[in-house]
Formats: sequence, C-alpha cells, structure tokens
Amino acid sequence: MVKKDKKRRFKGGVSRNAAKQQKGAQYGHLNLPKGISVFKEEPKTRVDIDILPYEVGDQNHPDRDDEYGIAVTGELWYKRPYYLHRNIGPNNESVVCPTSIKQPCPICEYRTQMLKEGTDWQDESVRALKASMRNLYIIVPKGNKDYNEKPHIWDISQFLFQDKLNEEIGENEDYETFPDLEEGYTLRIRFSEEQLGSNKFADTSRIDFVDRKEPYDESILEETPNLDTILSIPTYKTIETMFFGGVADEEENAGITDEDDPSEPEEEEEEEEEEEKPKKKPKKDASKKGKTKKSQCPHGYEFGVDVDEYDECEDCEYWESCMDASE
Repeated sequence: MVKKDKKRRFKGGVSRNAAKQQKGAQYGHLNLPKGISVFKEEPKTRVDIDILPYEVGDQNHPDRDDEYGIAVTGELWYKRPYYLHRNIGPNNESVVCPTSIKQPCPICEYRTQMLKEGTDWQDESVRALKASMRNLYIIVPKGNKDYNEKPHIWDISQFLFQDKLNEEIGENEDYETFPDLEEGYTLRIRFSEEQLGSNKFADTSRIDFVDRKEPYDESILEETPNLDTILSIPTYKTIETMFFGGVADEEENAGITDEDDPSEPEEEEEEEEEEEKPKKKPKKDASKKGKTKKSQCPHGYEFGVDVDEYDECEDCEYWESCMDASE
C-alpha cells in the first residue's frame, strides 16, 4: 500500500515541472524559451539568414540612444550586446558580466584593483580577466538543410560578425534596413575557416544583402523571444564565490576591501589602465609586416597571437577582437 505522504509529491510538483518545461532549456549562459533553438556558424559554409527585430524591454540596453530613439524601451531593435568572462573558477566556466545590465561585477573590480596596485596591464592575470563583447540575434535560416525556417538564437562575438556587418553598412547605408520586417534584406554570409593552434573556428569573410522573397507580418514578433531576458546572469555574490574560490589561495581577500566602490564606471577603469602604461617595447621587424591575413592586425603583427605583446596593442581599436580570437 502506498503511503499517503508519498502521494502528496504530485501536488505542486506537476505544475512546477510543467512551468519548467515552458521555460525551455539552459544552453551554457543562455536561458532558451521553449521551442527556440540555437544557430551555430560553421567554417567553410554559406548561409542565408533573416535577422529579425525584437521589442526592447531593458531600459539599460547597451545600444540605447535616446536622441535617436535607438534601443529604447518599447521600440524594435535587432541585437543584444553583452560581455562575457571566460575560464572563471576551478571549472573554467563562462560567465556573463553583470556590467551587461549596468550592475557591478566582482571580476571587473578585481581586475581594476590589480591595476591600481601596480600589476602590468600586459600581465596574463590581468588580460585573462577582461570581458569580451558578444551579441545575440534572432535569425531565421533560409533554405538550410540543417535548420528549420523559424526563429533561432545566434550568439557570436562582435569581431566575428558585427564588426564586418558594420563595415558593409558603412559602405552602403541603404542596407541598414536589413532587420525591418517589411523592407528588410536577407543576409547571405560566407564563413571562412580560421585556426589558432588546434582550434578551428568560422569567421565572416563576406556579407551580401539580398532582397527578401516576401516581407514578414508583425505577428512574427509574437514568436520571437525577448533577447533581454535570455542571458543567464549570476548574482554578484554567486560570481564572487565562483571567482574568488579559485584565487583565494593565491591572494587572501583578493586585494579587495569593503571600501572599494563596486559601481566604479568602466570609463574610469580605462583611465586606470592609462595610468599604468608600460614602457615602450621595441617594434616588430618591419620586414614581417604584410604577412598577416586580410582584415586582421592593422599593425602587421600576428592577429590573435601577438595580443598585448607590442605597444600599439594598448590603444588598438581591435584589441577586444584580437583577444577573442586568441581564446
């Protein structure tokens, strides 16, 4: 005979499980809504995708521009930028940086503290803590045997796609309507195969804008996820425990006290790096310039390998992208 108390496990449990299924799956640092899958770019492929907009719900959206009404609450926008820390803690986890939602981050604070205390900005321990920029998109793959023609989430670094897209839009502003439901374009993207050590990855080598066969109805917005709610961002305390648990043995108290300001703005962090500029290193032999791959290091060094090795690296606009590639 089944005991009565065991029967009670169904009460509340069934509804809780059903609610969990409605939320979808956990994919790394993303909380996927039910029925939404992830698109992953592959080396040596060509794909056609439509990038769809979503209604912004985060008043602190990183792209927000009140003057032009860009990415403001209630308006449509096509991407969700965020910052990601890699190889954090004993399990080398990836962690969404809370600065992505304008909240303090213990990892960023620790990095700033290291610089204040005199650690060279080129030191590996400092470089490894800098968050890299990525973007989330809602895309519909077109005519792809591996993906259905329905909304997917695409998560990719700024360097590997958005920087290239920005260049294309800069060449022809007529294409900037590509995410529009009625007047948008299909993006035909070619991915090359790049390699760093044994790691092979896809990089955007070409983007063409193709007229869509038919416009999207506004009803598609009911099927598209809200990119502002997909990021899984741990609490300050959780990240603190995860991170300092791995470094506490080396530096007790992690060099941070209660007197440190957890809300120190990113701009001030950059100023601190300026104050800690190292002495100039000798420049690389000019005869080696010109041997790097197209659209990589603007100074002629080896992209993704020589990051932070030369004095030009400090102020290079591609530093973040180069760091992404090195990882």
